Amino acid sequence: MINHPLHVIVKFGSDIPVQHHGTILLELERVTRRVTGLRAEVFKEARGDDSKLRMAMTPEQRAKL
Repeated sequence: MINHPLHVIVKFGSDIPVQHHGTILLELERVTRRVTGLRAEVFKEARGDDSKLRMAMTPEQRAKL
């Protein structure tokens, strides 16, 4: 028995519309489970904050937002 997370991480290119991401992720999860027979989960790659203004702030300045 496998007792560690079975995760697939997906990184979407900028040309794939955001409104389709959820549907694509669910379909990839269905296919992954069908092909492997495992309870794998598919996740979208986490993106960091790309705001140059927020990245330049100190933790104290950000806490005031």
